Amino acid sequence: MFKKLDGYILKTFLGPFFFIFSILFFIFIVQFAWQEMEKFIGKGLEWYTIVELLLYLGINVIQLVLPLTILLGSIMTFGGFGERYELAAMKASGISLVRIIAPIFGLVLLMSVGLYFFGDRVMPLSQRKAKNLAFSILQTKPTMQIKEGVFNESIPNFQLKINKVTGENSEFLEDIFVHQNAGFGENTMTILAKNGILKADKEDNRYLKLELFNGIAYTDNIQGKNILERQRQENQTTKFDTLNYYFDISELIEKNGENNQVGDHFKFLNGGDLSKMIDTLTTSYTELYKTEQQKAFDNTYFYSKEFQKVDSANLAPVVEIDQFNPQDQDRIYLQAIQNVQRDKENSGYLVEQLKQNDKYYSKVNLHYYRNLSYAVTCIIFFLIGAPLGSIVKKGGIGMPVIISIIIFVVYFVINFTAENMAKNGKIVPFVAAWIANFIALPFAIVFCIKANNDSGLFDSSKYIDPIINFANKFRKKKQITEEHSRYQ
Repeated sequence: MFKKLDGYILKTFLGPFFFIFSILFFIFIVQFAWQEMEKFIGKGLEWYTIVELLLYLGINVIQLVLPLTILLGSIMTFGGFGERYELAAMKASGISLVRIIAPIFGLVLLMSVGLYFFGDRVMPLSQRKAKNLAFSILQTKPTMQIKEGVFNESIPNFQLKINKVTGENSEFLEDIFVHQNAGFGENTMTILAKNGILKADKEDNRYLKLELFNGIAYTDNIQGKNILERQRQENQTTKFDTLNYYFDISELIEKNGENNQVGDHFKFLNGGDLSKMIDTLTTSYTELYKTEQQKAFDNTYFYSKEFQKVDSANLAPVVEIDQFNPQDQDRIYLQAIQNVQRDKENSGYLVEQLKQNDKYYSKVNLHYYRNLSYAVTCIIFFLIGAPLGSIVKKGGIGMPVIISIIIFVVYFVINFTAENMAKNGKIVPFVAAWIANFIALPFAIVFCIKANNDSGLFDSSKYIDPIINFANKFRKKKQITEEHSRYQ
């Protein structure tokens, strides 16, 4: 008997499940493709290359689709059982609600485990494949990522701004600005040209060849020169009719090779590698914080205590500023101001570095915890959906869809808000990844208890009648008091 009943329950659930999953996956992937399509359409790419890249990038929507499918499918299934009085018949036969939902609950457990391993194994592989495919596209069509009129930094150590891109493969450029980024004291160069052609070098794929026409090159040869030599140096400009410039992209090749594990990006790592990465980041950041803390102590607290021991009233200055001529005094003051500004800038850079470290550390931890939290979300959504369906007793697409959308929106608004707060350092990443589940779990427990006891969760009289009865007690006492007062 139970085997047939379990088979019937699973069959009733799986039909809507696959239908809903297909529809939701199509909606989410189309919505994702619509957002990303402008990056690839009209760039000379084959349609199957675009589809493959979008599939690799959009496959992570399964982590959102599966929990919502389970929620909607469970509400529809048990709502249909209640609407057709099948649930009442099962309970009348002595079968508890826990036993009724047991087969689907076991299936949901398997789905949640599968979703965890999907996020741990398949998603990092798909993200790596997408990265490699995008890089191969960049090699064949280097201008694909260039937007007209916008500064682009996709090529290492360079900034490009192209006002117009044309050609079958988007290789012809107009109004070109190229700036070479350089460190302090290193040579720099800026190029302005009217036209150009950007394509991969045929002889060596580690380079992109930029052929420029009718332009001017501005160079600053300052490396190894002191301040006076730099000030005396004239502006160095070169007009050209044709100039061939090569961009070294070997760094990108090393990072995006097919056999490379791309270990420097957390999205391409599984749970074990992420755990090792978190341990490494924790150790390195802790050492950095301790070092900077000790420097701050030495530069502020320690020396301030030492300065307090000095009798400034009886301390004669080593050098009087009045001993210098006005020009030297100005130079001394200017140097002192520059030293203060340098220390201020260094402190600002340090603060910004620490903030970036915290954000990156939070992102890595969120990615690590979120994979498991999404798997648990499947179970919680089922524990919410199955009792709600048995209480509402409405199958089909109407009421279950409305309830599911409301729950889904509230849940993921909480989830994404908490994740953004964690990335800004306002809450702990572990709490951000799990807070939505922590909030939803009590509701799931309450719904299960109400459904098991056949309580009318949405029956307003269950909540209003006790309040009215409580108010009537005081009303009766008041009437009795008034009647006694008439006969006194």
